[in-house]
Order: sequence, then structure tokens, then C-alpha cells
Amino acid sequence: MSKSKMIVRTKFVDRACHWTVVICFFLVALSGISFFFPTLQWLTQTFGTPQMGRILHPFFGIAIFIAL
Repeated sequence: MSKSKMIVRTKFVDRACHWTVVICFFLVALSGISFFFPTLQWLTQTFGTPQMGRILHPFFGIAIFIAL
């Protein structure tokens, strides 16, 4: 499709904010559910160590707040 006939449905900034919220939501959900259920402690290894998951959890939440 040529550029002249292309219809832009959403702006790039809107799409970037949307995907930032989606990615940060899943990261917050992974770290939060592992804090709430100790049997799922292995989920915090996606961040390297459980301590790193606890450190990054609030920052991902702030990123969601800013992107919204």
C-alpha cells in the first residue's frame, strides 16, 4: 500500500503508550502475584533475583501511571 493511500488510525505516541502499559502491566502482575503467593516465588526469577523484583515492582507501576 502506498503512503498516500495509507490511513493512520492512531498516532505513534498512542500506540507506544498502549504497549508500554501492556508490557508494564504484565511485569507488575508477574512480580505482584509472586509476592502474594509464596508458592509462585519462581516467577520473580524473571527479574533476576526476588530482591530485584521487589525493587522494580513500584517503578513499573509508576511507568503505567505515567503512560496512562
